[in-house]
Amino acid sequence: MADVTSRTRPTRVLLVQYAGDYLAAYHRLQETGTETYFAHRYVLEQLGLIAQTLGETAIFCSHAGRWYEERLPSGLTVMGGEVDPVRPSRRLIRVLAGFDPTHLVVLGPWSGIIRWGLRTNRRVLGVFASSFEHGRMRRFLRYGRVTRLLNDSRIEWIANHGINSCLALKRLGVDADRIIPWDFPHTRHPMDIRPRSAPPPGIPRMLFVGSLIRSKGIGDAIAGLAHLRARGYHVALDVVGSGDLDTFRARARKHAVHEHVLFHGVRPNHVVFEMMQRAFAVLVPSHHAYPEGLPFTIYEALSARAPIVASDHPMFRHNLEHRKTAMIFEAGNPTSLADQIEQLLRDRSLYAALSGASQGAWERIQIETKWGELLRHWIADASTDRAWLLDRRLSADRYHAVVRDRAGG
Repeated sequence: MADVTSRTRPTRVLLVQYAGDYLAAYHRLQETGTETYFAHRYVLEQLGLIAQTLGETAIFCSHAGRWYEERLPSGLTVMGGEVDPVRPSRRLIRVLAGFDPTHLVVLGPWSGIIRWGLRTNRRVLGVFASSFEHGRMRRFLRYGRVTRLLNDSRIEWIANHGINSCLALKRLGVDADRIIPWDFPHTRHPMDIRPRSAPPPGIPRMLFVGSLIRSKGIGDAIAGLAHLRARGYHVALDVVGSGDLDTFRARARKHAVHEHVLFHGVRPNHVVFEMMQRAFAVLVPSHHAYPEGLPFTIYEALSARAPIVASDHPMFRHNLEHRKTAMIFEAGNPTSLADQIEQLLRDRSLYAALSGASQGAWERIQIETKWGELLRHWIADASTDRAWLLDRRLSADRYHAVVRDRAGG
């Protein structure tokens, strides 16, 4: 545990995250009532509640694209910069020290920031959304030192998004008694939408939502589209997200499908959900190298009753089952991706079955412990709060069955 001085000072909570601009998110919500990324509204509400009830609270976004600091009407302070949390600069350390937190929440496995928190006697909580799955040797080389750090007795808890990502932490060597699975609350439910008995009318349009980088599989989606069109299927692809747009536009031209790939840029979350409802299928083609937790695209696609075509990424295992709740293809293999989409194009009963299975699949991936209450119980730190956290660790009775079932997966 951290030095007792951090428990006797007035509470000051600082969260450090990789990317995102919560000042821009706040103004967008005020002006339009919409959020670009899932859970921006929820995070701002939860941190505002913490600021009002538990103590001074701030969130620092490392890649906001600009430097700022502003206090919102809720009492939450939002800060942004352009620094690398993986290798924290003196400027970032000055930001951390300037806020002088009693409680430091690190939203990524960044050893430099974690060590600073321990060295300066802050209470430290790690809240991640990463898979840590890269093969045994690469995993050791990349995360071996992080594992030792995360097992430091002064770090009270390590939370990770989803059961599979928590099991990956356990395989990495982190003590299961210290790991807590978490999730955001999901306000969209597949029970609110009727299952599809057939694909939407018109040209079948696949939908990709995510960062435009190679490891998210957008290049495979474009190449898979080219395979399908070469086989005689008149299909198209909608792409939502930001990143290396020029590279993937060039990829579409190279495959001669540029007239059938539409890049939408970043769109509001509610618009993306509407696109999912119109899409033939939602593609989640992540490479194994991409550190997925459990993408919100999967939650949203299930809520929209859209069949999912996903890679065999380790974090999707058990959450998605081939031909039962999704079509699974070999990651990084556009031909395999095209083969699975072709089966959906040819087999309407399979298409309807996947849509009908969405509710059960959605229910199985829900996790009771939500992000905001996890933070509140950790900060409050009464005996009842500590008992609440103990009951939600990966080694608790509530997870025994699922951990046993997935241990060999």
